[in-house]
Order: sequence, then structure tokens, then C-alpha cells
Amino acid sequence: MLPHNGTWIMKTSRAVLGIGVVTAVLASLYAGSTETNTPPVRSSIPYVATRNEAVRDMLWMAKVGKDDVVYDLGSGDGRIAIAAVHDFGARGSVGIETDPKRIQESRESAHKAGVTDRVEFIQGDLFTNDFRQASVVTLFLGHEPNLKLRPKILSILKPGTRIVSHQFGMGEWLPDKTLTARTVYFGMWGEMWKPFIDNPHVPDYTGNEMHFGTSDKMLMWVVPASVAGIWRGKIGTTQGPQDCQLILHQRLSEVTGTFQLSGQTNLAGRVGVDLWGHHVRFECDMGYGQFQMRFDGHVDGNMMQGTSAVTDHGQLQERAWEAQRDKADFTGTWEWPGASGARAVRLRIEQRDGHWMATYLDRDQTVPVIDFYDWGGGFYFTLLIGREGGGLKITEETGWLIGEGVLDHGALKGTIEFHPYGDMPGVSDGRKASRAVIQDWTPRLIKP
Repeated sequence: MLPHNGTWIMKTSRAVLGIGVVTAVLASLYAGSTETNTPPVRSSIPYVATRNEAVRDMLWMAKVGKDDVVYDLGSGDGRIAIAAVHDFGARGSVGIETDPKRIQESRESAHKAGVTDRVEFIQGDLFTNDFRQASVVTLFLGHEPNLKLRPKILSILKPGTRIVSHQFGMGEWLPDKTLTARTVYFGMWGEMWKPFIDNPHVPDYTGNEMHFGTSDKMLMWVVPASVAGIWRGKIGTTQGPQDCQLILHQRLSEVTGTFQLSGQTNLAGRVGVDLWGHHVRFECDMGYGQFQMRFDGHVDGNMMQGTSAVTDHGQLQERAWEAQRDKADFTGTWEWPGASGARAVRLRIEQRDGHWMATYLDRDQTVPVIDFYDWGGGFYFTLLIGREGGGLKITEETGWLIGEGVLDHGALKGTIEFHPYGDMPGVSDGRKASRAVIQDWTPRLIKP
């Protein structure tokens, strides 16, 4: 998904390899006028070489080693792919680049470094080429291209894969690690204002630091496993074995939920969850020493296995524990009141070629939801309402719609959010932005 008028960084006169200077203006791919609603001008992703110090920082941050396969998307002169193998001992690396001159330069550099047997360079589109074999993916593209890649990254890569981006974030998918390194200031630094630049709940959020060109920033994400849904298992208590049900909601790497115990004792409460790749830890706590369950384990498809530590009225029991996830079928058209409450809107979900696809329906509008994530027993999606062609039509209904839901006995239950664009001409009340509307989401199924 490419949000309108994203924040971009522009540096003029940037040192490359300490032997020269390039001029780089990272202008917005979508820099059209919001006042006139004119279509934006598109441009290709500019080539700006990553400093060698930043290359080392990125690969160190991802802990690249002998078992890794590194893919560099937009590989330029090939320095990251070559360094991954030559300096960090990666099993292999692949660079994907559109420019044939850069590809030729990369292959010559790989030959000089003596790593041609483990480094490959592919001339092609980084958005369409397959990189599912990667255990590490490196990027220096821009905020908008990162968001465009995000659905693919989270759908084809294995849980635990590390994504490292130089300078640019992934919207509301907050990084698991960040590193800021001081560097020499070589020219002008600029950032474009936008309504959501400081709102970490929407994809337009950039997370850029106001460092005015005096530092480099590296960000890393770990691809999460799909854990949303209803999980069922049995645990031992002082009253004997009891049924345990976990209901987990997932927003990218953020997981929240509740638990229920049923049997001789009925308990319910919230679950605190920590997800790192396919490694999951959670804690269920009723407080005052009445009941506590801690779990440390892994998720593999619809099975969760590991070790539980249950404290029930002061007695501790540790044992192996497993839970299985209920099957979920989201197929159908789901309806709920829109943010304004004036009319109902719908989300149609269907399965094509083994993948879930969604379409947003509002009156005569039919909008594909590109930013849609299947989390096993639940899903998450974002949609910028108001997009028209390559531009954006600013009205009171323009803004980010963000939703997540879990299928519970045939019913969808979750949260829906609407973040008005606001602060723009054409919006009522002048330039005053409206507050976000965040509410429980229980859409009704109107078409199976």
C-alpha cells in the first residue's frame, strides 16, 4: 500500500565510499496537491548507496551468520549482498536490482571479492521477484516502498526472518530493534509534513527522528508467526485438569487476548503476550495469588507447544503444555455502521488460490484491500479511504480505516478504527482534525 504524500528524506551532497559525492533527492512518490486533488507525479526509487559503516551496522544488527541467506532488495552496486557473505560468512546472498549497469557493476565486485559462488544478482522488479528463501532481508528504499512490500514480507517469509531497513520505517509496524549512528553532515536535510507523521497507529507514521542529516538510523523487524484465533488445551490445577481457552488478537507483531478456565473452577482474565518470530510467551494472572499461568513455547501452524508454569492458590506445577487452534473460515460479506454512523459499510472476504482477499464496499464504491493479513484464526487490515486513482480526494470521510478480528463460533469480534485525515482543506471546521473513532467491532454476516 502506498499512502498519500508520505514523509521522505532528502539529502543533497551525500558521501559515497569516501571517494565522491552523489546528489540524492528522495522525493515523494505521491507528492500531488491535496488542495486541488490533482494526481501526484510518480518517480522511480532513486539510487543512493549505503555507507559502508551502515552496511556493517545493518548486517550486525540482524546477526547475519553462516546459516543465513540474505536478500538485498534494491541492491544497487551490490555492497550489502557481498559484505553479507565476505564479511559475515552468510551461506548465500541475492541482490535484486532493476538497473542493468548496477547489476554488471555488482557482479564485477563479487568477482573481485572472490564470492561469486555464493552471491547472485538478479535484474528485475523487487516488488514481483520471489525472495521467500531469505532468512534476512535488507532495504534502503523509502517509507512508501517499504509499505508496498509489507504485505508480501509478512505473507511469504517464515516467522523469525529478520527485516533490516536503513533509515525508513514500516508505518505502524513498530521495529523490534533500532540503532542510531552519528555520521557526518554532508548537505541539506528535509522532511515533509503530513497529518499522520506522529500517529504510530496508522501506516502513514514514519518514526523518523529529527536529526537533520547528522545520523543514520537502522531498524529491524522479526517476522511474526500467525497466532490470532481461539486456542484450546488442558491445564492441571489443584481442582484437577481443566479446559483452557485463549482468544488472541493480532495486529502485526502486537498480540493481546483473554483466557477462560472452565471445569470445577471458572476463571477468566486478560493475557499478556510476547511474540518474537514463532517464539511465544504469555501470562494469565487473576491476581492476589489466586491463579497464574505462564507459558514459554513455540507456534507451528495450528499447534502451540511448550512449558507451562501454573500457580494455583500458592501451589506451583510445571509441565509440558500444548494447545490447538480452532479452524477459521472468514468467507462472506460483513456489515457494520460506518464511522459517521450515517450508513452501513461492508467488508467482503473470499479465498483465492489459497489466500484470503478482502474488498471494502461503501455505496457504489468497491475498493480492494491490498494491506490485508491472515493471522490463522483472525486477520488485520488497513485501508486509506478517499484514494482516487493516484491521488486523494479530501472529504470528511477521508482517512485510515484499520480493523482486526477473530472468528469466534462463526462471529467476528475485534476492533475497528477510523483516523480522519483532518488538518486539510475541504474538511469541515477548517483545519481542525477530528478525533479518531475506535470501537469494538462485531460486524454481522449478511452474505455467506
